[in-house]
Amino acid sequence: MTSAPDDLTAAPGADPGWPRLHPTTQSAYNRILWNGGLSKSEVAKKLGLSRTRMTAIARDLEAAGLIVEGGREQRASTGRPADMLLARTDLFHFLGVHVRADELVVAGIDLANTVVWERRQPVGELDTSVIGAHCRKWLVEAKADGLRVAALAVCGSTERIDGAAEGMGLHAVVPEVVRLEWEELFGVPVWVEDDVVALTAFEQWPRLAEGQDSMALISLGRDIGFGLVADRKIILGAHRRAGRFSHVRVASDGARCPLGHRGCLWAESSVTSIVQDVTGARSLAEVLARAQAGEQAARERLARAARGIGAAAGHVLNLLDPDKVILTGDSPSILDSRDGDFEEGLHGVYLAPEPPIVEVTVFDFLEWARAAAGLALYRRLAEYDR
Repeated sequence: MTSAPDDLTAAPGADPGWPRLHPTTQSAYNRILWNGGLSKSEVAKKLGLSRTRMTAIARDLEAAGLIVEGGREQRASTGRPADMLLARTDLFHFLGVHVRADELVVAGIDLANTVVWERRQPVGELDTSVIGAHCRKWLVEAKADGLRVAALAVCGSTERIDGAAEGMGLHAVVPEVVRLEWEELFGVPVWVEDDVVALTAFEQWPRLAEGQDSMALISLGRDIGFGLVADRKIILGAHRRAGRFSHVRVASDGARCPLGHRGCLWAESSVTSIVQDVTGARSLAEVLARAQAGEQAARERLARAARGIGAAAGHVLNLLDPDKVILTGDSPSILDSRDGDFEEGLHGVYLAPEPPIVEVTVFDFLEWARAAAGLALYRRLAEYDR
């Protein structure tokens, strides 16, 4: 077992210095930041503010050091030049810790969502005190390296942490009472949430294009995660997740999952089911290699999985009508060279005449930590943005 690097006996002296803004002022700042700069009139229009109120808000944000004047630009919305307001992105930083059974990875980002700091720490065993002590140590190190940390997010699967035993989810390791203790000890806001929620925050901001305000995310792996954004806000249900989408039916003649559902997304496209269905395979990488070498059984199984992912995307598009669907996790590996199978599954379900926007993204372990940091940023900004 890996021992804690230090005792959790005192706050690490973090100095977030995040100004407590009026909710309307916070909303104005968020829009300036998320849009890469806006004119006063554009912010006022988005929030329904008077010119006088917007002038006062801009003055408050400048006094807090959060924005700077950006010169004059020709704006399509008005057809004439306007004085631009730009957000300072180097003032505060956010840490995100991705928890796996054998490793903790931390990333620090600035307000532009750029990674400016990172660490990795192997751990011999999941333990609350070890995770907390490393978080505390990293907060101290980040401050020593010049970061002004305004929030921390600790993320991992709330169903089962990667590499952990069945039933060992993030909230079993870091329950709410511990999160509250850490928040007091560390001196910064602390969030402990599912890694798919973090990934949804990361993809939602700043990757939604102008005119887009909704998206759905499907993360394929040993299990299947689902995220949803509407009106540029992460949607969570009563149990702090977007919902259970793993067992929606995607194939009429598919296999049965352990819960007895025939042809559900989990049975067709989860990594667990793919590996189980290919005789002698021990990992998805082995199934992919055998398919690449021409083994028919592996090729057919991956094609079936790709069709299942396509059908799942079609169901999401039909049900929610998001601006786009993002596929991540092991989706890129499964879908590689199987576009035709994916399209077959998608268009066998998708009903709308408009062509759907479906994006596939690749993440390594640092990116998962960056997503956690992105969640800390999102939560910090959205806390007073009502």
